Amino acid sequence: MKIGAVIAEYNPFHNGHQYQLEVFRQKHHLDYIIVIMSGNFTQRGEPACMDKHLRARSALLGGADLVLELPVFYALGSAPVFASGAVAHLNRLNCIDYLCFGCETDGDSGRHLQLLEQAADILIHEPAPFREHLTDGLKSGLSYPAAREKALKALMDVPPLLTQPNNILALEYVCALKASASSIRPDILQRKGEGYHSSVQKGDFLSASALRGSLHSAKDLHYINALNGIPDTTRQILETFYRQRLPMASADFSGLFAAAMLSRSGSLTDYCDVTPDIANRMRRCFHEYTDLDSYLLRLKNRAYTYSRLSRCAAHILLDIPASVLSRARADGYAYYARILGFRQNSRALLTLLKQTASIPMITKMTACPEILHGNGLRLMQADIFAADIYRTACQMKFGQPLKNEYSQPIVII
Repeated sequence: MKIGAVIAEYNPFHNGHQYQLEVFRQKHHLDYIIVIMSGNFTQRGEPACMDKHLRARSALLGGADLVLELPVFYALGSAPVFASGAVAHLNRLNCIDYLCFGCETDGDSGRHLQLLEQAADILIHEPAPFREHLTDGLKSGLSYPAAREKALKALMDVPPLLTQPNNILALEYVCALKASASSIRPDILQRKGEGYHSSVQKGDFLSASALRGSLHSAKDLHYINALNGIPDTTRQILETFYRQRLPMASADFSGLFAAAMLSRSGSLTDYCDVTPDIANRMRRCFHEYTDLDSYLLRLKNRAYTYSRLSRCAAHILLDIPASVLSRARADGYAYYARILGFRQNSRALLTLLKQTASIPMITKMTACPEILHGNGLRLMQADIFAADIYRTACQMKFGQPLKNEYSQPIVII
C-alpha cells in the first residue's frame, strides 16, 4: 500500500488543489492520499473563509481520501511551527511514503528540491557565517524572514526561494523532514496558474486570495455560480451554505477580539509570537480601536509584517500561550490525530492507521478526556475553543444556529 500526504489549508479548495492531488496520485501510483488541514484559523492569522468541516468535505470530493485536522497551535504558528507540527503528525502515522507540496518555481523541480535541501542544511546547522549575516540583517531592521533570506543568499545561490509563500513553506517542510530524520520522501509540484497573492479573477487556476476576494464581494448566488477556478463540488458547497456559514473574514471577529483584549489582565507576552515591543504597541494602539483590520494596519511597520501581527492577535483571541507551545515542541508536537472526514472506500486506510499510528486517532470528541492527558488535552481544548469562537462569530453574522464540536459528525463521502 502506497500512501501520500499533503499539508494544506484549502481556503477554499480550488482547481489547483485538485490538480495537485490528481498529479500526485498518478505520479507515485498512490493508493491513498491523507491531507492534514488547518482548522478554522489559518497560518496567516486569519479565519478561514468557511469552516473546517465544509473544507474537509470539499477536499474529499476533490480527491483526498482522509482529512486530519492540524491543531490550532500549529495551524496559527509561524512557518517553522506550522511545518514542524504537521510533519510530526505525519511521522507519527508511520505509514506515509511521500509528502507533496507546491512551489512557485520554473524549470527542473529536482534541481529546486536540491536547493531546498541545501538551504535546509544551513538553517538546521546554522554555521557561523550564516548566524553573522542573520544578526547583521536583524540589526539593520529587516524582518526575520527577510534577514534569513539575505543570510542564505550570502552562502548559496538562492533563486526566488524565500520570496513566495509556498516556497517558504516548502523549505520549512524539508527542514522538518530532515530535522526529524523522517523516512517520508518530499515531492515538489510546480504551482499552476496565478501566484499566491494574485487578485486576477479570470481563468481556470486562480489563487485562493482571489477566490476569497470574489466570495467577499459576491452580492448573490448568481455571482457564486459564475466563479472561475473551483471544481463543481466546491461550487455546490459554496452555493448551499452561502450566507448561512460563509464567507467569514477577520472583520467578523472584531468584537470578540476587543472583548479578549479587555479581559486579558496578564501580560500579552504570555501569548505566542508576542514580544514586549509588540505587546506595548498593541496596548498603546488599542485606545483607538474600532475594528480588527484597521487596528492591525496601524500596528504594522518595517519590523513586523501584517501576518505576524495577525497571528499575535489570533493567539490572544484564542488564548494560545507560548508556554504550552514550548512544551509541545519539547514533546515532539504530535499528541493525537483528529479525523475530520474520510471516503467510504478508504476504510482499509483507517484500519491500517489503527495498526501503525503511535498517537491516538480521535473520532469522538466526548472520548478525549479519557484518551488525552496533560499538554495533549490542553491542545485539544484549544481546538475546541477555537471552533467555539469561530462558530459564535458565524452565528452572530448569519443568525443561523450551528453544531458544536461535540455534535458535529465526521464527514463521510
